Amino acid sequence: MFRNFHFIVALLVAPALAILAWYAADTALGERKEPAKEGLGYELIGDSNCRYESGTCTMTNGNFKLDIQVDRAGGENQLAVRLESAHPLDAMSMGWVNPGAEKTEQTALEPANDRRTRWEGVIPGEASTKARMRVLARADGTSYYGEAKTVFIDYETSFGEDFRK
Repeated sequence: MFRNFHFIVALLVAPALAILAWYAADTALGERKEPAKEGLGYELIGDSNCRYESGTCTMTNGNFKLDIQVDRAGGENQLAVRLESAHPLDAMSMGWVNPGAEKTEQTALEPANDRRTRWEGVIPGEASTKARMRVLARADGTSYYGEAKTVFIDYETSFGEDFRK
């Protein structure tokens, strides 16, 4: 059986052809990415670092990306927020929804650089680890919104050191 040269070549070529056919079918029949349309809203999805004590939450939708850092250094019942975006933003607001609360008050953040890719602000209220963070960003006439858990606020490691430096 393994003496037949054609059989051996078929065993080597068939998996490569199957993988090539898989990519060709995806290219021909898969969904095409469309640019964001002005006036519409798109949901941001929290990455895995939003679900544990990482100190940073990354929210994305396609190539639109927000990196959010929150510190409890803003005083009593205030949280200092720093946000970095891959794209220039027209406006940015955030707020906390604590358990049992129906509504949240959004607080506008201020741009921290001329390119409008870095935003900072102080948000009133205490965000427990059971609260949820709501984000609303506007860029080029398009709205991006999202919600994530606030577990990421407290940066903790098993070594007791801050490795974010």
